[in-house]
Amino acid sequence: MKKKVLLFSTVVALIACTANQSQAGNKKHSLVVYYSLSGNTDKVANIIQKKTGADIERLQPVKPYTGDMGAIAGAFMEERRNDKFRDLKPLTAKVADYDTLYVGYPVWAGTYAGPIHSFIKSNNLKGKVVIPFCSFGSGGNTSVADLKAALPETTVTSSWYGVRAARVDKAEAEVEAFLVNVGVLKGKKQQLPAFSAQHAVSAEEKAIFDKACGDYPMPLGTPSTVGTRSLDNATEYLFTCNSKDMQGRESKQLIYVTKGNAEGCVPEFTQVER
Repeated sequence: MKKKVLLFSTVVALIACTANQSQAGNKKHSLVVYYSLSGNTDKVANIIQKKTGADIERLQPVKPYTGDMGAIAGAFMEERRNDKFRDLKPLTAKVADYDTLYVGYPVWAGTYAGPIHSFIKSNNLKGKVVIPFCSFGSGGNTSVADLKAALPETTVTSSWYGVRAARVDKAEAEVEAFLVNVGVLKGKKQQLPAFSAQHAVSAEEKAIFDKACGDYPMPLGTPSTVGTRSLDNATEYLFTCNSKDMQGRESKQLIYVTKGNAEGCVPEFTQVER
């Protein structure tokens, strides 16, 4: 998995150039454009806008998505099968005016939500830089690959920010660190170390996994091995879990858990890579 803070020099140069233009007063070079259903992506979008000074635009379908998540996911999957998505209300912003777009969405059925499909189908994003951000129930990494496939003539950064809805209150500090790491904001970049080699899960590590993931409503599998790495103020765990896919076949998934080093910090399930 290409992690949220993985850097590529060409992309960083493009983003940094846009950021410098913005700081010089030409803020029309970047736009936060996003869709939010429950308000989680909205929170992240507004943090990015506040930190960068970019313009901001919330996408609104002409026919809103309604019902519980089961009904919404079902409607969205039908749209995907037919490759026909809901029309959007007209935008205030003129997308052609912007060089960099922060594109945000909730993750539905493992990919970006329906209104983002509508947005990229109805706008020419050729030559632009797209920085993805998202909120999700478990993970969002596959949505970035889907964006890249849908936008072959657009620079979709491999660096992206995602947050579980259950921990969106942590977004502000994480977004700032993310923007520093991709060169949009000034500051000390955090160079993430590699995870240690996977080893058998100890009783203490199993307890950390259970504490972080025990209240998640869907089965995540049984952790068999784990690797760790030390961050500035926390330890991150990468658990390999044995599970079964929807067809009952044996499969593996990677579960990321972070535990702060300060006394009293509890471990947090941050995302899953399937």
